[in-house]
Amino acid sequence: MKLVKAAIVIAIMLGVAALLAWQFLIKDQVELARVATPYGAKMVCSCRFVAERPMESCMNDFTEDLSAVSFAEENKSIRASVLGGAISATAVYEDGLGCTLLRDGD
Repeated sequence: MKLVKAAIVIAIMLGVAALLAWQFLIKDQVELARVATPYGAKMVCSCRFVAERPMESCMNDFTEDLSAVSFAEENKSIRASVLGGAISATAVYEDGLGCTLLRDGD
């Protein structure tokens, strides 16, 4: 019986620790990813298709470290993603309009 109570107390303590870690450590990183991913997609799209520069050159434009963001180019569009695709954004180039971000589900 003492072992079961100890296991329950340990599980509750781990749960509280996980919630605190989320609130004070991880939450800000997820919010940053939600901003950096669409920003990166739009900037790389404009660099690649409006300025017609190579991808390697475009990656040097960022002042912040976006090494966690992966970029993929396909059919005049750039898809940026982090966390294995859990957060992603796509920017599409259209002649005469430049690059625009697509909403999720478009």
